[in-house]
Amino acid sequence: MIRKAEYYKASGKAGQKRWRAYALSLVIILVIAFVLQFIFRQLFFYPLKISSDSMLPEIQSGDKRYFIHPKLTTVAVGDVVLVRTPAAEADFFCRIAAADGDKVKIANGQLLVNGQVKKNLEARVAIPEDRSFYMNEIEVRPNYIFCLNDNHRNTRDSRTAGAFERSQIKAKVIKPSLFF
Repeated sequence: MIRKAEYYKASGKAGQKRWRAYALSLVIILVIAFVLQFIFRQLFFYPLKISSDSMLPEIQSGDKRYFIHPKLTTVAVGDVVLVRTPAAEADFFCRIAAADGDKVKIANGQLLVNGQVKKNLEARVAIPEDRSFYMNEIEVRPNYIFCLNDNHRNTRDSRTAGAFERSQIKAKVIKPSLFF
């Protein structure tokens, strides 16, 4: 029996088995890591390719952004969100301009929230029918948001669709810094 053990060690078969075990465990670890990252990205963070110019110049058509479910984070004024309405055939991609009780008005091409100028809008034509130039004051109801696109001249947002319920927010844009 001692001779068989000596032959086994001398032939190098023990070293080969150890190397194979290390290689197999490395492959298993890498496969598990890739599967977990794929599942994590699909369940919590999911990438989408932007197909509209509604958020120009910050987010251009063709850019890839990562989204997170709104229940996993807080959504506040200034955040870029994806909103799905029952009547629309596509999702709205817009920035939250006001929420929960804020008073919103557009006068002379300026966005006013609670009487303070928040943004200057470039109106197409300075006529009352152009909502980039003039919109009557509205109060955002509790649990609702008022969205406005960065490229407000040729996109649809709360000026045309009205305020959105918070339950209609499907995702929030995030900037992941790890693993992406």
